[in-house]
Amino acid sequence: MGAYSPAALVTPALHARVMREVIEPTLRGLALEGMAYTGFLYAGLMISPDGTPNVLEFNCRLGDPETQPLLMRLQSDLTRLCEAALGGRLDTAAVQWDPRVALGVVMAAAGYPEDARRGDVIEGLERAARLPGKIFHAGTRLESGKVLTNGGRVLCAVGLGAGITAAQRAAYALADSVHWPGLHYRRDIGHRGVRMAQP
Repeated sequence: MGAYSPAALVTPALHARVMREVIEPTLRGLALEGMAYTGFLYAGLMISPDGTPNVLEFNCRLGDPETQPLLMRLQSDLTRLCEAALGGRLDTAAVQWDPRVALGVVMAAAGYPEDARRGDVIEGLERAARLPGKIFHAGTRLESGKVLTNGGRVLCAVGLGAGITAAQRAAYALADSVHWPGLHYRRDIGHRGVRMAQP
C-alpha cells in the first residue's frame, strides 16, 4: 500500500548479496535454458533478520507501488534506457538518480481489496497539482470531464524530500488534498524508515 526509495535497509552489502545470490543466478539460468530476456525483472524479496534474501516472486514488469517512487527519482530518460536495453546497449547507458527520498502512498477505493467500488468522483486533483510531488493514476477513468474511480488502487501520492520524514510529509499532504467517498489509505507508510533515520 506504499513504498519509498531509497530504502535504508538496502545497504551496498545487501545489494551486492541480492545480485550475487538471486539476480545473477536467475539470469544465468534463463541463458542456460536458451531464454533470451530483455525487459524489467522485478524480484519480490523478504530479507531475513540475518540478511538472507528470500524470493517471494518474480514479475516481468515493474513492481507496484514501488515503481512510482523510483520514477520520481529517475532523472534519466526512461524511453532512451528502454531503447538501449532493446538494442543490447544498456551496459553503456548511465542512469542518473535524484538523491532525495521519494515516498508513495496508495489511495484505495471503498471496498478494496475485496470488492472495490467504481464510479466515485475524485475531487481535489487540481489542488494536489499545485503541491510539490506527483499523483500517479492507476484505477481511474475520465467521464464527462470528471475523473472517476475505476479500480481498487486508484491513485498513488508521491512526495520527495531531503530525507524520509520530509518525503512522507509531502506524500501525505498530497493524499490529504484529494477525496472521494470511501477513500482510504494507510497512515504508516515509511514508519520504519523514519525510525531508522532518527538518531
